[in-house]
Parts: sequence; structure tokens; C-alpha cells
Amino acid sequence: MVSKEELVMTKHAQDEAMDDGISRIEIAEALTRGPKVPGGSHFITVYRHFTVIYERMPDGKYKVITVHLGRPKHWRGK
Repeated sequence: MVSKEELVMTKHAQDEAMDDGISRIEIAEALTRGPKVPGGSHFITVYRHFTVIYERMPDGKYKVITVHLGRPKHWRGK
């Protein structure tokens, strides 16, 4: 399971999460339980009512690039 301490969030991701009312705990839960769909050099996961785009760092942490409400256009995941 991913913990909130393993998340490295960009300024953009922090701002978006705060604006949408999404906590770091919910983001960690999404990375643990949501589908991991490759999207270029990043991964996309849609969990509950929001989308997280992230990449794995060499030290095993997760760099969260953006977080937003809803699903991406043309989403075909679970």
C-alpha cells in the first residue's frame, strides 16, 4: 500500500488537489487501488471521482504530476 509519505507532489498537483478537496490520503489510496494505465512516461489512474497522473521515481516514491476531478476524455479503463 502506498503511504502519503511516499508522495512527492508538484506545486500544480498540490494546488489542484486543494481546489478540488482531494486529500493526500485519498491520492495514496487511488495509487494503491486504482487501475494503473500507462500514458507515455507517466501512469494514469482513475479512482472514485478523480484522476491522478503520476510517475515512479528511482527511489520508489511516486511523483504526482496532476490531480483533477472527473475522468479523462475517451477513458476506457475499469
